[in-house]
Amino acid sequence: MRIRKRLTLSVAAVAVGSGLAFAPLASAAPQSAAADCPYPYVCFYKGSTKTGSFKDVTSGWQNLGASKGATSMVNTRHDDVVYTHFTNGETYCTPPDSTTTFNSWVVDKVRISSASSC
Repeated sequence: MRIRKRLTLSVAAVAVGSGLAFAPLASAAPQSAAADCPYPYVCFYKGSTKTGSFKDVTSGWQNLGASKGATSMVNTRHDDVVYTHFTNGETYCTPPDSTTTFNSWVVDKVRISSASSC
């Protein structure tokens, strides 16, 4: 019984650890993004090219269209979080005034929430 419990905890730790290695990374929004993505927008980019912007708080997901597969997102909203959905079914929350870089996951949907923290 003791061995089984240790094995379960080890497998859980590996699963969590490997998930974090591929998760998106959030950081403070860069100054250059402010000119290209003004408040209160959430903007998506492929490289340095802006592919779309959103500003409406919604209760459901919005499909990204041309922004599907974006490499980064800027959230210029001061009090609202942004949830992103990925083709693998995972979701990620970006806090206000932040930029998120999408690593190996493919972003396909967005939802802006009036919540002030993730």
